Amino acid sequence: MSDPRIEIYENHKQAIYSYLYRSTLNRHIAEDLTQETFFRAFKSLSTYRGEASMKTWLFKIARNTYINFSVKKQTQLEVHFETLEERLSVQQNPYKHAEDKLLIQMILVKLPENYRSYILLRDENGLTYGEIADITNKSIAQVKVGIYRARKKFREIYKKEVGEER
Repeated sequence: MSDPRIEIYENHKQAIYSYLYRSTLNRHIAEDLTQETFFRAFKSLSTYRGEASMKTWLFKIARNTYINFSVKKQTQLEVHFETLEERLSVQQNPYKHAEDKLLIQMILVKLPENYRSYILLRDENGLTYGEIADITNKSIAQVKVGIYRARKKFREIYKKEVGEER
């Protein structure tokens, strides 16, 4: 019989890493925070009551791990970019796609943490309003308003950034 922790890790590691990477824009920090998230989760696995899905529970731990990391640093996030070769995927116009992805990531970093989390949890990871409410300890109504405001703020920053480039 295999260890259930291995199955939990294998089923959720990519989603957790992706969330943390999009929050930090730093591959090494995201890897460290992902490991810290699973360490904390496995340490408290006996307290998991099943009231929320395992995915929701892990995202809540990941978000709290990220917030703790941010508070400790108390400085603006360092943005480290991987080499161009790592960032570009094979497509018809890879430079335009890479430029768009970079702009989106830079805008996400400019958002307050709660707005960034709302966008990443809903739009990147496809979580329901209820799951996000569980993760953030907010009501579903507060989550809906938060997502609306986060998207509005994202659009404002996007328009400003695109307007400055042209």
